[in-house]
Amino acid sequence: MVLAAFSLVSCKWKKSVTDYIQGKTPVVEVNGDVLYLEDIEQMLPLGLSDADSTVFADRYIRNWVQDVLFYQNAIRNIPDTKDIDRLVENYRRSLFEHEYQRRLIEQKFSSDITEEEIEQFYNDNRRLFVLDESLVRGLFLKIPIKSHDLATIRKLYTQMDDESFEEIEKYSIRNAARCEFFYDNWRTVAELEMLLPALDKPLEKVLSSGMNMEFKDEEFIYLLNVSEFVAKGGIEPLDHARARIHGLLINSNEVTYMRKIKEDLYDAALENNRIIFHQKKKQ
Repeated sequence: MVLAAFSLVSCKWKKSVTDYIQGKTPVVEVNGDVLYLEDIEQMLPLGLSDADSTVFADRYIRNWVQDVLFYQNAIRNIPDTKDIDRLVENYRRSLFEHEYQRRLIEQKFSSDITEEEIEQFYNDNRRLFVLDESLVRGLFLKIPIKSHDLATIRKLYTQMDDESFEEIEKYSIRNAARCEFFYDNWRTVAELEMLLPALDKPLEKVLSSGMNMEFKDEEFIYLLNVSEFVAKGGIEPLDHARARIHGLLINSNEVTYMRKIKEDLYDAALENNRIIFHQKKKQ
């Protein structure tokens, strides 16, 4: 990285009493604010030529100096800083609270939600899992129409056993076919439809569990084996909803935990007379 010289230089060198950061190389200074070479290098985009690096650095330095001057001028021209100080303090406080809460939750919930909790939530809240799009499990094959042994593949892709899957995978590699096994995970019908040629009617209208379908265009044959199908409006399968339920439970537990932490702190402070009520409530 070439940043040894910049086209932007100061007119005069003035000795400074600023305490510089040890191990860093000062490049420009404005009334005690210092920009270091290492900070500029961190901002440089990758892949720039030496000339472009110098142009970027010059522009960065100039913008930095302008920002510092404007900020320092703003301080001089806004003598009443009470509102700003209050906003800064509120922001600082929120950062401390957020970081403390993050650390508490990280310590408390390092262990995972149990499968029993997930299943219980799913069974108790099935109304939350009504599908707004259909889901399908199965096998998809896209095979060049001139491939050999199509009859064998048509037979294998309906059998749904490990030996057949192995043969299909070998065939796909040899014949440049596209093969997607999704018996263990759900795909939306919309995702699946994007893999197929243009259809006369929506795929969803003709799908059902345990069916085999074949489509073709001028170049390929498309084979689809549907092991499971859940239509829009049905109940989302547990194994598809599991990750979302896990997140909901974690969030719910976090909220409950943080509420208890705050209540315990309040009760302890009240018991130790660390809370002073200057105006008692009227009876």
